[in-house]
Order: sequence, then structure tokens, then C-alpha cells
Amino acid sequence: MLFPKGSVFAKSRQSTDSLKEHIRGQFNSKIGTVTFHMNNFIDVLEELETHLAASSMLAVIELLQELGDCASDDFHRYVLGRPSAPELNLPSQAKEQKSLIRLLMKHEVGPSTENGVVLVPDGTTVALCPLISGLEAGLKRNRDVPLPDVKEVVDHFESLTLKDGVSSSTVDNLYSATIAKDLGLAFFEFQENKTQTAMGPDGCWDDVSMPRVFTLLGDPSPVTNAFVNGALDGIILGHYISEGSKVRTPRRISTLGSKVGTPSRISTLLKDYYNNDGVAADMTLRSNFRRKNFLKITSLEKLEKTVKISLILYRTIMNISFPGSEDKEEGNLASNAVQEFHQFFLECPAIIPRCMWGARPFKGTPTLLTLPLEFLYIHHTYEPSRPCTTFPACSADMRSMQQFHQKDRGWSDIGYSFVVGSDGYLYEGRGWYWLGAHTRGHNTRGYGVSFIGNYTATLPEAFSLELVRDNFQKCAVRGGKLISTFSIQGHRQVVATSCPGDALFAEIKTWNRFKET
Repeated sequence: MLFPKGSVFAKSRQSTDSLKEHIRGQFNSKIGTVTFHMNNFIDVLEELETHLAASSMLAVIELLQELGDCASDDFHRYVLGRPSAPELNLPSQAKEQKSLIRLLMKHEVGPSTENGVVLVPDGTTVALCPLISGLEAGLKRNRDVPLPDVKEVVDHFESLTLKDGVSSSTVDNLYSATIAKDLGLAFFEFQENKTQTAMGPDGCWDDVSMPRVFTLLGDPSPVTNAFVNGALDGIILGHYISEGSKVRTPRRISTLGSKVGTPSRISTLLKDYYNNDGVAADMTLRSNFRRKNFLKITSLEKLEKTVKISLILYRTIMNISFPGSEDKEEGNLASNAVQEFHQFFLECPAIIPRCMWGARPFKGTPTLLTLPLEFLYIHHTYEPSRPCTTFPACSADMRSMQQFHQKDRGWSDIGYSFVVGSDGYLYEGRGWYWLGAHTRGHNTRGYGVSFIGNYTATLPEAFSLELVRDNFQKCAVRGGKLISTFSIQGHRQVVATSCPGDALFAEIKTWNRFKET
């Protein structure tokens, strides 16, 4: 078995369902109100921190790791080190907080559901274990964890050829403890036909306002979207913590890559990052932009090297044999894993699925598109006329448009394929596969992507334009949804309308794929 205790897929410990029942029996009055939301986790964490006011941030993080059973295996202890803070003596009043955190953090991927994940305010879902591992690695940041003096490991890393001065004899604990090992193992399992997919899927909560059950939208892999989100957030925040620790009087993280301080409490850092103001009121330093921020601080070559070395470390430390494993094959696996991770996750826009914004069912049976398509048609909604900047606001706009299209216009569903918010996300309309109702007479030929707002005189946010101009296009071509020679047109070019507004139309005319009529 390649995923022993401490991995993200195969678990040899008490099931989360049993844990829920155990905690429910102890704290029936509290457990009935528990929701799997980041704000709830932060609230419980704040209560715990109050009991531990004299303790260091590292001590609290190590306690979280213990409660969540997140990094207890020998691999994580090697790259992160053994717990360094003294054991905490918690008062009896903290017993409830400990149990609730254990329930919220315990990560398991089942055939159809995922536990140990929480809904965050931006509408995405995050696994807590890789997030907290990133925070621990940030406080203990060591870009040069030496490899063990084992002949097999030495032989492997001496054969590596790396550029840009990246050492082949050490590994960065921030990446190794969060994403590298798990990404490599996931692709190995997929390569050996032991899983149906190497990454993903996303999922849906039973109730966005009271999230308790997270159901996966496809075949499970060890590296779900929620796990990756947690790992990226852990790396981003761990990076800032490690930079902030170089300041003698730390207070708060500021801008990307700058050596500034961190909040004194984990709950404060998480609250800043997952709420709309961003860390230190920097709107770009929040979870909405995790993919972009991860790419800003991450060398893909270094990530590839870390995946390979982490696999070697893992099977050496855990004494596991990979069938047919050779240095060249592991190098190819690491290269393929990072390439696909980059192309199909990092460079793709994050898309909020229909179930998360509260879509009503499609009326009737959808007609499937014949892929790949030739065109990308750009729209603006005009009404709603104001950009939406939060998940609740964008979700409300999506529901409003769907109601208008279904009830007033008599359509089967919201007409657009995808809709662009001003919150850093695309929202799924009819999606990649269903025939839309966005560009009369041309719906079979292209996707209709609409920006929420009236862009007659003003432009959408630069990051919203970038999502469509750069990320969406690349993702659609690589995924076989658009032909490589596809063209972009404004709605007004093929239908008598002012859409997508004068300002937005002038903007898309500067895009490489724009086609005059």
C-alpha cells in the first residue's frame, strides 16, 4: 500500500463518521451547531488561542497538527522536524475546542465524500491539514533540508541535472510537506491504474449557509481540488511567515515577497487571508488569488525537483517499494505531474460550480456540444449593471440571471456558458458541454462568456480580463474544448446589439485571437 497512515488517501485510523459520533456524545449542545466553514474553524481556534495566550504560534500550530493527525508520519517528521515547542497544558475548558478542531481537520477522501475540508468565504473549499502543514513549515522554514545519508538516495540525487543553482541534495520543507510528495504519489497511483484520475475533483456542499457534507463531483483522487487549495494556501502563507520571521518586531504580512512581519495569532492571519480585505488590507493577498500568487513565488523547475526528491525520500523513509521504480521513470513522473498540475490547474481559471451558486435544475434535457468549438463570444450582462466582488454577491447575480432567462425568456437555463465575476472567479453557467443560449445563430459554434456588469464606459477589473484573455483560453485549448486556431468575437459582431459595451469591445479588439467580421 502506497498510502499508509498520514497520507491523504488511504487511512488506517478511526473513521471521521465514528469521530463525529464520539464528539457528538460528549458535546451534544455544541456539535449540533458545528458547520464546516472556515469562519467556524477560526472561531474555535480563537477560543483555543485564548487558553494558550502565553504560548508561541509554533506551539499552537504543532497542537493543531497533532489534533488533526496531519503530519505524524516519519516522512513529515523528517522534513518538518519533531515538535519543538514544549507540550501544552490545556485547561479543562479547552477540551471542547480540541475535540471540535479534531473533527474539522481530520482529512479523509472517500468514494463520494471528503472530510477534513471547510468552505471558505470566497466560495471555494480548503483541506485544513496541508494548510496547517504550510504554516508549520513557514515557521520552521528550511529550503535546504538535507537528504538522509542512504546510498539509494545519494545515487538518485547525484544523477539529477538542475539549472538556476537549484541544489539536488536538499529539499525545501515548505513544498515537500504540503504538495510535492502527495502530487507525486497521486500521479504514480494514476500511472499504475489504481485511480481513475490523477487530480481532483471539486465538490459541492449540502448547504452553503450551513455546510456539513462535502460531496465530490467525480471519481476521487488523493489530490482533490480542496487538498490542492489547502496546499497552495499553506505554501503562500508559509512563505510570508518565513519572510516575516526575518523582521525583529513582526506585526503583519504586507506585499508579495516582501520581508515583513506576521500577525501574532494564527486566527488573525487566517481571518485576514480568507476575508475580503486580504492580509494587511492588500486585496491581492487573499484566497481568491491563490493560483496566481502561488505562481509568483514558485519556480516550476524547483517544484519538479521537489516532487522527485520527495518521492525518493518518502519511499526510503517509509520503507516502501514502488514497482518498477527507476530514476529515469521517477524523473519523468515528476516532470509529467508538474506539467499537468501547471497546465490544468494553475493556469486554468478557478470555476465556481453550479451547485455552489445555487443553480436551479435545467428545464428539460441539455443538448450536448460537439467539441472542440471554433469561437469564443464575449458578452457583458448589462443587468446586473454593477460588478460583483464577493461570492455571495456573484451567486445572487447568477441566480437572478438564471431566473430571468428561465421565467421571462422561457429558456431552459441561464444562457451563458460561463460568467466572470469581479472576485477572481468564473462561474459555471451551461459549462463546457451543454449548448448555450448566448449568441443567436452561433451557439453551436462557440462558448459565450459574459462579464457581470455594464461595460459601456468602463472596463472590468484587470484580473477579470486576464482570467478570460489568458487563463480561460489556454485551458480551453489544452482541454480540447476550443480548437487551437479559435477566434474571439464580441456579441455585437454577429447579432444586432451593443453588447459587450463599447469599452469592453474596444478592449477585446486588442486581444490576439480577436477576429474582425
